[in-house]
Amino acid sequence: MTKYGLCALLLIAEAAWAGLPVDPLGSPLWEYNIERYLGEGVEVVVDNRVGLSVPGFAEDSTQVPLAVNLSEFPHEVAKVVTWVDMNPVPLLFNADSSDGGLSLISLNFRVQQASSVRAAVLDEQGVWHIDSGFVEAAGGGCTAPREVTSSSDWENEFGTLKTGLYSSDGNTRIKASLLHPMDSGMVGNVPAFYVGKVEVRQKGSKALLLSMTLAESAAENPMFVFEFEGEKGGASEDLSIWMKDNNGYRFEGAIGGTTR
Repeated sequence: MTKYGLCALLLIAEAAWAGLPVDPLGSPLWEYNIERYLGEGVEVVVDNRVGLSVPGFAEDSTQVPLAVNLSEFPHEVAKVVTWVDMNPVPLLFNADSSDGGLSLISLNFRVQQASSVRAAVLDEQGVWHIDSGFVEAAGGGCTAPREVTSSSDWENEFGTLKTGLYSSDGNTRIKASLLHPMDSGMVGNVPAFYVGKVEVRQKGSKALLLSMTLAESAAENPMFVFEFEGEKGGASEDLSIWMKDNNGYRFEGAIGGTTR
């Protein structure tokens, strides 16, 4: 048995002893990342109703699609946390939608090497439900240089925010794309420069439909898809999206338009 295999078995045994379910993918980082992102002593169950979807192979390691489809999840959704086990910075996002009825969230990410991917959902009783996937990849996505500068007019286009509002089986679906390099800080002489905060707001309500924290694993020029249960507002101007990057730039607009 290899040292890696022995280490994995020991960590799986330790996780089981600690009260965690056995990792369906056998990653040695199972317990470590659960404690890191969900907390120590939390109650965890393995649950494919979380609806995590990732490709089996990443054709482009800098743009790997991820979706969490909660349409079959039978509990209230308080929080959603996703991470990529083998990335230098595993965390992808942490989303809070306790007031918004989130039913789907989608975003592309970077992958540095073949890795297990996790989506954890906190229910109304304080239990974390985790679904897992595995992505094979040639790798290097987190340390690849940005592509946004290939456009001769990228400085003028930087921060362009495009949004769309759709109805899907009685639910409200929002799409939002932002032209932003999302630099991970892992490329030589290029500091981290990425959107760290995203909020979806409803006019006339103090409660946020969604509050999201992003990390360095998010892909360049992010495209977000959010779906909420029920009709949220009668017109596009009733909903807005707000983003802020780690350099203090803010991007905001009504859902259904284009802003710079």
